[in-house]
Amino acid sequence: MEKIYSSVKDNKNRIETDFTDCSDFLLRECVVNGTDCIVCVLDGMVDSLQLSHMIMEPMLKFDGKYKTSAELFDTIKKAVINSLEMNEVNTFEDAYFFLASGFAVVFIDGVAKCLALGIQGFTKRTTDEPPTEADIKGAKECFTETLNDNKATIRRRIKTPDLKLKQIKVGESVKTSVVIAYIKGIADDELVREVERRIVSAAIDKLQDFGEIASFLDSEISSYFSAVGNTERPDTLCSKLLEGRIGVIMDGSPFAVYVPCLFSDAFSTVDDYDNLPFYASLNRLLKYFSFVLSIVFPGFYVAAGTFHQEVIPTSLMYTIASAEATTPFSLMQEALIVLVLYEIMREAGIRLPKMIGHAVSIIGALVIGDAVVNAGLIGTPMLVVVAITAISSYVIYPLYESISVLRLAFILLGGFTGIYGIVLGTCVICVNIAALNPYGVPYSAPISPLSVKSLGDLFYRESWRKLARRKVRIQNLRGAQIDKI
Repeated sequence: MEKIYSSVKDNKNRIETDFTDCSDFLLRECVVNGTDCIVCVLDGMVDSLQLSHMIMEPMLKFDGKYKTSAELFDTIKKAVINSLEMNEVNTFEDAYFFLASGFAVVFIDGVAKCLALGIQGFTKRTTDEPPTEADIKGAKECFTETLNDNKATIRRRIKTPDLKLKQIKVGESVKTSVVIAYIKGIADDELVREVERRIVSAAIDKLQDFGEIASFLDSEISSYFSAVGNTERPDTLCSKLLEGRIGVIMDGSPFAVYVPCLFSDAFSTVDDYDNLPFYASLNRLLKYFSFVLSIVFPGFYVAAGTFHQEVIPTSLMYTIASAEATTPFSLMQEALIVLVLYEIMREAGIRLPKMIGHAVSIIGALVIGDAVVNAGLIGTPMLVVVAITAISSYVIYPLYESISVLRLAFILLGGFTGIYGIVLGTCVICVNIAALNPYGVPYSAPISPLSVKSLGDLFYRESWRKLARRKVRIQNLRGAQIDKI
């Protein structure tokens, strides 16, 4: 990293060369009580009114005495500038990073460093209701793309100096601010150091979204399940921090990630803790049932209809046989065709503009719901199976990516090997889930190893009178060995 020059002219020439053809770069030359200075900003990133009243006006009106340029630098820093957010910068790389973050950078002739002054004024999205994690009774705010706003949102919920928000820069060619959030005294120190080590050592050229950093925080064991959770809800992240987990927030992304993430996390929502215990427990059991149904049901239907007709009731068997007698494809082929078409239309509905997105639903209803059945290409029972599977997969949306791939694999297993293949595939998934051990904490905990104390918030939810007495810490789960990571 090249150091800043002591000559203001050399600094000006270097900066103007680096920002050639940058129409948003603004540079103002000025004289502060006889000493040449330059002030640099990026248009649209700063508040012009703050720039005028907090920086330019006090500097130009300064008429105090000083002996050296270094003394002038310290005086401006301590007694002239009104900005509260202030940093001394020694390299051009750091100066450019602050410029792109909405800071004004001030160079003074004779001083081989500059001042970066926070006067951010760029356009940003307001806090709104989380679009991907909807709830009925919970808070109606989400993270935004602005890092400082996200930090403030967390700080407002956890009002203690023990909440640490350690900020580092990630990226080799383009630096991006990343914050490691944890609660000192609750989070394990070894876990904090390991997360920071993985982020700092990540071979990332330029960090654009949370998925890039998440891959470096994930388990090294190959799996269809991720050991890194993500959320756009501040209340969800705060609850994870209070359990001793580590949150990671990056500038420019409205999603925060947290580690370690457990398999059971996907089956709990904010509403579970606002509803009555018996209703929350019912919803929790429905989610586990929907997970199994969305993965196994299509493959089991294909296996039973192809190899094990004896497990199907006689009246239902006649219905299936009459429907399949007019179709040219086998049950396995039908299931694959319908599910692939469903995934295509789902993806199209997500990517299309909202004004025309409803057209996909109309086409889907006509093509899949009516035309293919009347044309004799797909049997009606298969459409019912796919519809049930699709609806069930949305109940546990955090695991949708894993479910969408695994159910295709189970269809192939059921079509080629029957129920024996379904059972074997289920065993493989269970072994794979149990094998994940992110940061020394079993991914399957507290299901395996089973923790009796955690059952009150696993398959069912106890009342808050009991939950309030529990102090859940991720490092205290049975089987956790964070000290050995």
